[in-house]
Order: sequence, then C-alpha cells, then structure tokens
Amino acid sequence: MVEVIIELLKDYGYLGMGVLAFLAGTVVPITSEVLLVFFLSIGLDALGLTVAATVGNTLGGITCFMLGYLTNKERIKTLFKIPEKRMKRADIMIQKYGYWTAGISFVPVIGEVLLLVLGIMRVNKYKVIAVMTAGKFIRYALITASYVGLSALFGF
Repeated sequence: MVEVIIELLKDYGYLGMGVLAFLAGTVVPITSEVLLVFFLSIGLDALGLTVAATVGNTLGGITCFMLGYLTNKERIKTLFKIPEKRMKRADIMIQKYGYWTAGISFVPVIGEVLLLVLGIMRVNKYKVIAVMTAGKFIRYALITASYVGLSALFGF
C-alpha cells in the first residue's frame, strides 16, 4: 500500500508541489518547505521540484499582491484579521525599502502581509513580481541544496 501511495505522489509530485506551494503563497497556512523535502525524499527531481515550488509560490504571492491592489487596507485587515501592529510594521518596511521588501515575502505570515500592503500601496507590480520570484527561488534552491547535500552526506 505504501508503495502505491509513493508511486502516486511521484506521478503527480511536481503538480502537487506547485499547487501546495501556491496555497502556501497565499494566506493558507501550509508549510511548503516540509513538502519540498518530502517530495525530494521520495526521489523526485530536485530541479523540477524547485521550479514547481517557485512557480506555485510566486503565483500565490501574486494573488496576495493583487488582492491588496484591488482593495484597501481596512478591508484587508478585516477580511484576514491582520493586527494593526503587523500592518504598521509592513507599512514601515515598504516605505523604507519599497519593492525590495518583496524579496522576503517567503517569510511565513509577514510575507503575505507585505505583499498585500505592496498591492495596497500600488507599488510597481513588475518589480514586485521579479524581486518576489528571485527571493522565493533562492529560498527553495537553498532548501533543495541543503537536502541533497545532507542526503549525500548521510546516504539517504
């Protein structure tokens, strides 16, 4: 039975990784890093998984950005129950660093808030997407490299 499940995950692993990373990139509390390591551990291609995770998570981040872009701060705070303190912290970071804050949008909880506020503030979407994609790719590449290095080291 376990072998059947693993084969199923291998068959749909890249799509599954992308979809789950997309959800993790939105306000859904999923840990895509753990899923990436799991998919690596069942033998899926490291580069393919890194790309799938990056694309999925970036699309989730774009969703957060566009939600902010299409609404206002008060609606976002009410809809997602974001504390005023967290919104103020995001405002300060964005005023100080601008679109570069999208580079740390992979940080759990605050990353989604940053993207929402970047959208609310109508920061250049192309710059936000470029910096966000780079940040997310670097994170997933480091996780993948760490796993592949550790697995080679310990013979996993």
